[in-house]
Amino acid sequence: MRAVLSVTFMVFIYTAAAAQDALDCANQMDQSTMTRCAGLDFEKADAELNRIWPEIRDEAKSTDEGTGKTEFLDALMASQRAWLAYRDAECAWQGFEAHGGSMEPMLVNACLAQKTNDRIKELQAEGLMQ
Repeated sequence: MRAVLSVTFMVFIYTAAAAQDALDCANQMDQSTMTRCAGLDFEKADAELNRIWPEIRDEAKSTDEGTGKTEFLDALMASQRAWLAYRDAECAWQGFEAHGGSMEPMLVNACLAQKTNDRIKELQAEGLMQ
């Protein structure tokens, strides 16, 4: 009986803790929530970029098709690698506005999300997706 009560109590405590951890990103009231929501925004943008990337890469490959070369694909890959390095460095620099403070990760993640969403729009505008 004690074991059942102990397990029931632990499940109740875990459920209550999980409910407290539910994020309300539409109504961010504290730094922790703002930081976590900015991180989620970046995760969503990064997932979307990773979702569309194979189609963009395949379109670049098809542009090179028949040429016997991979110049278009190589240029796209070099561009993407340079963009990733720029994005990460730029956003780290943006975080220095609150370096060492609790706001720094929020600033970095918000920057990463914005830059990634901007990159998605750039790639889409290039017509690399069907």
